[in-house]
Amino acid sequence: MAHYSPKDDMNRLVSPQPLYEVDAWFAGTVLPTVLGIPENKVYDNRLGRALDRLYPYWGELWARTVSTAIQQYALDLSILHWDITSLYFEGAYTDSELATYGYSRDHRSDCKQCNLEVDVTHDGYVPVLYQPLAGNTADMTRPAPHLQHLLQFLARPELADQQVRPILVSDCKMVTPEAVAACHRHGLYYLGPLPNGSATTTVLRSVSAAELQQQPLAYRPQRFKPDDARFVPYQGVWRPFVFETATERFTDRALVVWSAGKQRLDAQKRKTYLKRLLNALANIQSKLNTRRYKQRQYVEQRLESIQRGNPARDLIEIMLTGEDAALQLTFRIQRDRLARAQALDGRYALATNAAHLEANTTLTLFKGQDGVEKRFRSAKGPLQVRPLFVRSDHRIEGLVAITLLALLTGALLERACRQQGLSLTMERLIREFASLQAVDVTWADGRRQRMLAEVAAPQNEILTALNWPHPKRYAVNAP
Repeated sequence: MAHYSPKDDMNRLVSPQPLYEVDAWFAGTVLPTVLGIPENKVYDNRLGRALDRLYPYWGELWARTVSTAIQQYALDLSILHWDITSLYFEGAYTDSELATYGYSRDHRSDCKQCNLEVDVTHDGYVPVLYQPLAGNTADMTRPAPHLQHLLQFLARPELADQQVRPILVSDCKMVTPEAVAACHRHGLYYLGPLPNGSATTTVLRSVSAAELQQQPLAYRPQRFKPDDARFVPYQGVWRPFVFETATERFTDRALVVWSAGKQRLDAQKRKTYLKRLLNALANIQSKLNTRRYKQRQYVEQRLESIQRGNPARDLIEIMLTGEDAALQLTFRIQRDRLARAQALDGRYALATNAAHLEANTTLTLFKGQDGVEKRFRSAKGPLQVRPLFVRSDHRIEGLVAITLLALLTGALLERACRQQGLSLTMERLIREFASLQAVDVTWADGRRQRMLAEVAAPQNEILTALNWPHPKRYAVNAP
């Protein structure tokens, strides 16, 4: 196997810089001494060639590293959160199969991107599986390949003692009839929200407000303190839900959840869309029978345009009567439809085939899905892979792999701190030790001595809590 150097992982974790600036970062660390590599030997093209050499081994390198972490840190694989994000790149990438235009979660439709799917543990949100994908990959095509990838990983010999049937928590892209059928066939559990549709609306309407009020849930977001009177408990009621493919039928469960916060959000969004549509209609009405607005065909096109994509369009009755130059436009809110829509405010449904899950645990596990976003923010923020141009798909995959290795290291650090009662994020932990320095002194007789700067009290506290060796052990005489 090609040699993997920790300097790449350290750069991603400690102080990520664009590859063309990596030599300046390298010179300011202890790595030239520790690795015996002069700083002028570390530059972007050399690192790029290293990524090329490592390309055939990334899959096995990651699998072995994560398998070791699972065993040494007793990582719990019984609950995994799965999601997909996008990473945009700078450059043309005319021959790339990974870097393509697609739906940009970064709102950078002007840049090509690759997609990245990641599985993280529920405990500590430690990444255990990832897959780089072409930037135009549709989320709905990924459940089946992802399940195969996960099953192959869990079947590794070193994980033989991990006899688990994981619960896969995701957003609605996992909860399709085909994906649900695959989970049943492979003996896996799933948990996620039902996508919008008539069947989902039917199950949401099947629960009355009175029934929901009788089933409060214990889940409480961390932002609400125990004595915060503003908090209104979540509510949840189980209902059966049927999934059908062309050849199979499964009856699972759906937890119909009501949230006060979502109710306010739903009402506010509807109000915004209604106001936008009503104002646009009033604007057309004021221009009716003037200039182009004399033409019925043009007015009909304008009416269709302002309704397109507006979720409130079905709540307003619009009537255009008369011929050219004698047009009349009337519109009104349909109160019965509005009332039916308001009755669903705050509701959503979480589907699962895990019959052993009770309602509160189901909601708690789903709310943990935010942890994947936390890891994505780290990968796209503190460990960001841009700005850079890495020339080839091999190097894109290599840079993503190094970033995920840094993310794995940071997540394990956070988890270790939390287990010892230290509420420290990866970023804060790194900042705490950023001031720790070692100084090499060369004496007149040629002797060299390495001296350690004073270890601050917060640093000592962290080292003691984690039972880590004192840095002075590294302050030995330099060669």
